[in-house]
Amino acid sequence: MFEQKCNLIEATEKLKAGMFVHIHGYINSHGEKQNATFHADANYENTHKRSAEMLDKIEQDESLSFEIVRNAWIDAKGIEYKNKAKDRTKKLGIKETITIHDKDFPEAVAKLRKSIIDPRKQTDNFEKVGKSTYDNSNTNKTYFRNVLVASKVVVVKGIYEPVCSARVNAIKDALKDMLPIGEYRQYVLDDEMVKVADGTEAPRFEYVALMGESVSSSSSSDDA
Repeated sequence: MFEQKCNLIEATEKLKAGMFVHIHGYINSHGEKQNATFHADANYENTHKRSAEMLDKIEQDESLSFEIVRNAWIDAKGIEYKNKAKDRTKKLGIKETITIHDKDFPEAVAKLRKSIIDPRKQTDNFEKVGKSTYDNSNTNKTYFRNVLVASKVVVVKGIYEPVCSARVNAIKDALKDMLPIGEYRQYVLDDEMVKVADGTEAPRFEYVALMGESVSSSSSSDDA
């Protein structure tokens, strides 16, 4: 892993902001296996500025129409809740079409705007060691961060437990996915064997392609 990490950091020094990087066969914490292409070394301030500007336009768009799919706990009277209780039943896959005239739309926009212009400060113990490349002293792992996903192909679907949330939050999350900040991701770069949702085991990732070069997981023998 040390040699792989050194090669990775050396390769990322050639990157310029916005250049593409491809991570192949990446397995996330839900066992989802994916091939993702993203923009490296994204500018945090510019990304949030563009997101705020786009949200301003979305808020005024009379033609806006999008679907949300959410889950909720419902009592005998049909009232929805986000938390479980004795007299409530979980209802999955509630589909709704949202416009700017929806009763929860203004609150969803306000909550999203606050998270963009006044994000919560977090102590994350990350130290930058290369462009978009960080070490974490808590996990002793290396990460790709400050990247914006351009495309993703799911090879094996992950296992995601259904989560119930307030309706306004479901609208907020859908709006966030329309903005650059919704494309922010981070990837763990280690040589561990991890579980895939299909029951198999595989390396965390197969390879990372950087400007025509690649860094393979030391647990993988397949670079294609």
